[in-house]
Amino acid sequence: MTLKEAYKILGASKQDDDREIKAKYKKLLILYHPDSDPTRKRNPEDDEKIRQVIEAYKKIKESEGESYFDTYEFTWDAFENKAAFSERNIYVQFKMYDEELPLSKMARGRFVWDPDMEEFRLFSKSVLEACKDIMTDYSAILAPDKVKDIFHLMMQEYVLPADAARKIGKKVREDGDVEVFTFNGFVKENPSDLKASAPTIGEPLNIFLREDRAVVEEIVTGKVLGTVSFDEDELYYVVLPLLEDPKVQAHASVTKVEKSRRAGKRMNVVIELTIPKNLKDTPVANGKLIEKLIRA
Repeated sequence: MTLKEAYKILGASKQDDDREIKAKYKKLLILYHPDSDPTRKRNPEDDEKIRQVIEAYKKIKESEGESYFDTYEFTWDAFENKAAFSERNIYVQFKMYDEELPLSKMARGRFVWDPDMEEFRLFSKSVLEACKDIMTDYSAILAPDKVKDIFHLMMQEYVLPADAARKIGKKVREDGDVEVFTFNGFVKENPSDLKASAPTIGEPLNIFLREDRAVVEEIVTGKVLGTVSFDEDELYYVVLPLLEDPKVQAHASVTKVEKSRRAGKRMNVVIELTIPKNLKDTPVANGKLIEKLIRA
């Protein structure tokens, strides 16, 4: 097998970093594993495809001067938060000719979310299922507000913010012992504020956490411009906890301002987080709070 063929088999390129290549390798192993879809008839060619995927990954690692040491075992190798209140299911969903196949249950445990391996929509689905299951076990009424509050507490147990930020953020630079990642958000203002002067593009802003919400303000005047929202739901569980971490430096700046009579003013911002390379997440344990809410 040539190096060019190895990259083609993994669907990777020389521009991909080690994390991206390994993620593609792992996903292909899952795809061709006999347990990946119990309803699908086993194709004898799948074993040969697994062999090619392993050989391709080995070829790429050796070309980079690294020895290949991974063994092929079908295990979900994400970190487990042993202190999490409940186990949850791990789901993946494959596509065939752009058609989504039924969900496949790959594992069950107290696994934290790995953005490289698990889609956020399936992750949040699994947590919501676990939330409803434990409430049913406790004979608690599934009141919407209570479900929402317990769901958010459980989500916190399954997310390692710094680790996830390094995987889903855009890395813009390294500076000694820190890495800088950016994330996109926006601030909406009311139509009545349309006449107010908008911040200029590129203007730096302060960003901080207030009542579990990210708030931006002008540096000079201290004027609060609003609460930051995200188009990607996962950023609420990644960016917000890091804004609260004293070891993480946070800055924001304006990238675009859009005005609409109906929707008001939308100010797009980029959030820059400077994360120490040695910063390790401390898994969250919300068991007491969850049980208190369930019994309330």
